[in-house]
Amino acid sequence: MGEILYSLLGGIVFISLCFVLIRKTSGLSGKSTAIVMALIVTGLYVPYSILFWKGGDVFAIHIAVYLVTVYVLGIIFSARDASKAGGGKAFHWGPAIIILFFAIVIGVDSVFITLAQKGVSPELANWLLPKAETSEKVSSYFQGTVKHDYYQKEGEYNAYVARMEEQKKRGWIIKKGWINDPVVNQKTVFKLSIHDKNNKPVEQARIEGVFMRPGNVQRDISFIMTEFGNGNYQVPLVMTEPGQWQLVINIVKGDIIHELRAKTRINTVKQSGNINTQQN
Repeated sequence: MGEILYSLLGGIVFISLCFVLIRKTSGLSGKSTAIVMALIVTGLYVPYSILFWKGGDVFAIHIAVYLVTVYVLGIIFSARDASKAGGGKAFHWGPAIIILFFAIVIGVDSVFITLAQKGVSPELANWLLPKAETSEKVSSYFQGTVKHDYYQKEGEYNAYVARMEEQKKRGWIIKKGWINDPVVNQKTVFKLSIHDKNNKPVEQARIEGVFMRPGNVQRDISFIMTEFGNGNYQVPLVMTEPGQWQLVINIVKGDIIHELRAKTRINTVKQSGNINTQQN
């Protein structure tokens, strides 16, 4: 499981040793020692995670495993205390089922986090997945969220909704697409034509855009289009990877900002067919 597995196992060993040491030196009961250890683990790991943040999923799995470890140790030593006092059994089915449940959940979550960060190994992918029809390399890990997270902030989201309503009323007619079949690592011209609702060309606009690679913002390709008259704008681009790309275009004309969102697919070899991008 890589780094996550080592940090989880190391934390479990460290917590176990500290638990035994505190219990022997303080003379506390198993339950009291568990409470003390839970406070220590929380007090140490939470500030550490804030200083060296690796993501909410990594934090959740670690704090859960560490606290469950404390819980299990508390059950074990509490059962021993009860056994020595002659008032109980050394272990019970109830706690055993709870421990097994958490162990399964933790194991499954660890696998999910590792796959999200590192992806499926080539050997496992060849065994689990069907053979690809092309020679393209497939990435099975998630490298990050896509940009433009305006929806997370209520004020910006409301402004965005209002702007979209204005765009509908504006009634601009926008056509877009590639002049030739888009092929990876080959220069291809992307074209855009803009006319208002009266079919008059929208000229002297500033058009900026970005082709976004889903899951990998480092691969995004930004561009500025050049005007060629009669509402037509073009830009030559070299798309670096095959597959689907998201497109965001901002058309600025005076005080007007018109946003366009679409998606397109880049081929590994030249293909015939529709080369226009698809509207979102």
